[in-house]
Amino acid sequence: MKKQFSILSLVYLLIISCGSNSSEVTEEEIIQNPVETTVAIVAEESTTTSSTTTTTLFVCLEDNNQNINFDRLKNVQNFLNRYGFEAGEEDGYLGNETIRAVKSFQAYAGLKPDGDIGPMTKEKMRNWTGCEEKVDTYIETEDESTSSSQTSPTSTTTTTTTTSTTSTTIPTQNVNYNFESNYGYLPSVSLSELEVISVFRGVENLSSICGVPYINNFEIEARNLYANGNLEYSSIQNGGFSISNLTTQIIQNTANQITIEVDGNGDTNFRFYFIKPFETTITMLEPSVITTSIGLTTAIFEKSELEQGFWFYSFAENNSGQIVRSSGVREFLVSDDITQTNAANNEVDSLFFTFNQQNISRGENLNDKENIKLFYTSSKIYDARNNTPNFISDSATTVTLTSESQASVGEILHIGSELMKVVSKNGKNFDVERGYLNTEKQNHAIGSSVKAIPKYSKRDIQSSFAYAVISSEEGFKYQIPLDSELSSKSLSTAGCPNGVYSFEEITIFSFRPKGSSSVYTKTLVDRNNPLFDKQFTINNSYNYSPPSINSLDQIGNFLNKGPKNTVVNKGDQILFDFSGLDKGTNKPKFVELKFLMLPHESSKNSTRKSIFFDTEDEEYIFEISIDNIISSSSSKSSDWESGYKYIFESIVVYDEVTKTTIKNNSEIIYDYKDEKGSHEAYYLDQFSFIVP
Repeated sequence: MKKQFSILSLVYLLIISCGSNSSEVTEEEIIQNPVETTVAIVAEESTTTSSTTTTTLFVCLEDNNQNINFDRLKNVQNFLNRYGFEAGEEDGYLGNETIRAVKSFQAYAGLKPDGDIGPMTKEKMRNWTGCEEKVDTYIETEDESTSSSQTSPTSTTTTTTTTSTTSTTIPTQNVNYNFESNYGYLPSVSLSELEVISVFRGVENLSSICGVPYINNFEIEARNLYANGNLEYSSIQNGGFSISNLTTQIIQNTANQITIEVDGNGDTNFRFYFIKPFETTITMLEPSVITTSIGLTTAIFEKSELEQGFWFYSFAENNSGQIVRSSGVREFLVSDDITQTNAANNEVDSLFFTFNQQNISRGENLNDKENIKLFYTSSKIYDARNNTPNFISDSATTVTLTSESQASVGEILHIGSELMKVVSKNGKNFDVERGYLNTEKQNHAIGSSVKAIPKYSKRDIQSSFAYAVISSEEGFKYQIPLDSELSSKSLSTAGCPNGVYSFEEITIFSFRPKGSSSVYTKTLVDRNNPLFDKQFTINNSYNYSPPSINSLDQIGNFLNKGPKNTVVNKGDQILFDFSGLDKGTNKPKFVELKFLMLPHESSKNSTRKSIFFDTEDEEYIFEISIDNIISSSSSKSSDWESGYKYIFESIVVYDEVTKTTIKNNSEIIYDYKDEKGSHEAYYLDQFSFIVP
């Protein structure tokens, strides 16, 4: 943005030299003001009277920014503010306001506006004089590799009013993924109740039947990872999510595009989540363009790359810890009108659990097993058929049914606990592929029940996602995602502790039918149901021992260290050293430090804050940076609310089996059992710091 300058003394000299008796006096005023900056476009101003004409001339005095270190973010923010790009507080924190200012500068300077302060952007800042005109096209550079168009701020000034309008357009590639840690809470809206929820993401090993620990107890309102279907995410936070008072809806739906508005704060960092057709997947779509104006965000999405069917717009989220739930028009069609219906009151019919094409018998030993098959079918996918008229041996490849109408080529027959696929037919005799999907080939008596699955494409299946829960006699629990029905999943028993395991729960999700705002789900938890008569044993792995914490080293020094009533300021670092942590049998994957927040003033309420840390390096020393002190609550590890004393409350250790909470009052809480443990690090309750 250009700067204009005035020398008022020259005006007075001109007035004196011309004298006061002239009938018409012309003044030339050179405006010089090194402090004030205006926007790129400034209207010329001309005032005429019967005796005086004023002409405004603009002269720009160039600045020298060559000696500024733009590797320091505070210097970047200062630069942006000096030239009117409004980076906000010069605090050295790369927040949304600074990123938007960088993008504005890049667009004005002819660079791709991606918000990245790369080498080309820094070089442009060093060479900036303040006298540059806006560049209408951007330069292709190595450090700025995303495409965008952006309208820079413009301002028109008259003698009476000033009007300023800012419109920012960012490309799809600029979506900001906010991962403070690999673990924590994901934003979501319940598929069945449409309420805002938080979903916990912990350890996730999809190749093992014991790969996703099930958490029994959350300190906040949260759900386990698959409890709300299959969630694609771009944001993981330290705390839970709440509902926003902003609003969002689809405002335009054409054959090629949909347009969504978020009414509230004009933020370009929104991400938009949708329910896919014929699935129970909440997926994030990236808009081709996001335009912002005062209090309004508008996003345009192209339909050309989307799957056919009726999509549903669910919610928007922008790293604030709040979810903007959609309202009004939320459904849109991609391609021609299609049938997207689903049966209500669906439930699990069969659960297939096999190894080497044999049903896993109750209590079978599964030590070191791989390629275990697990899948399910739902009740609404079947059509009933007549019972078998003849005995069927386990080696027969042709089966006889009561009539030729009992099955068609390509259909799947379900007899006993075996699936057969019809490959050809001759009257009432059907050639079949026995043991389809690795089910066990069996003998079937006369009069055995026959069910048929006539259609099983993605649009025909009734359940698009499910998860099972298994538990051991010791109390360890795991989730197993099962995808859609008839989708066979291969699993191993790697990582499973010794124990006897049983299936105790299965939840299925039906895809959302056209015209509905919710998804039908059904959970079975009855262990006496024959469906759950599947039990297996692991006895050559390891006996799990939970983590604990030691207090003193051999010479009596504290093993664990932390701040004690320390007053901190912006830019400070707080160190917590838990060298006394005893990991037990399993390497911790991550930990959660929990703090009780006690207010200095009665106007604030007591609350809590958590921070997650990865522990892959097995070093239990954690540094907290007080990057930003704010006046409101935040789950971000960099933002700390003022006016509170933060008292260390517990360290929660998560491994590939369960979670263990080591509290500051010498208690140890185990998630997998009711019995409590204890430790001798009595001094943990002294760890605290104060944010004034």
